Amino acid sequence: MKVRSHVLQHLHLDKSYSLLTGRNVKIILEIFKLLDIHGKMCLNDIQFYHYMRQVTDLDKKKIYKVFDMLDVDGSGEIDFDEFYLLSCILIAIKEKQEKQFIFRHSRTVFELLDEDGSGTISAEELGTLGFLFNFRSDAVKGIFEEFDVTGDQ
Repeated sequence: MKVRSHVLQHLHLDKSYSLLTGRNVKIILEIFKLLDIHGKMCLNDIQFYHYMRQVTDLDKKKIYKVFDMLDVDGSGEIDFDEFYLLSCILIAIKEKQEKQFIFRHSRTVFELLDEDGSGTISAEELGTLGFLFNFRSDAVKGIFEEFDVTGDQ
């Protein structure tokens, strides 16, 4: 995935914690408020789709996969906390810091990738959602060969 937002090009994650600074959080909040045309402090799937089409090169199917993955409460909307997480992921990708971000936020990333809530990430789940962190299919296979210590896939 490529990030092509001019605004996000000027934002950076803190190197130690892979989080945004207070100033950058304010910028992300203002972007969120601009997108939130209904004033409900959330984005529906259509607003999210159009935002993602502008800032990434993802196709419609992948954008809706990201929407479903981030909508952890199943509300059908993305609230600011979920948008903040997305913004951090996009900035990490832009800065080629995906591994650092995953390391710093391993629990959150694990919960996002564990689509069925089973407490494990299958090769299928990682293959389906790994594009968000620029995992290629051959990399997914390598990850599972290296980390699947139980051998249960």
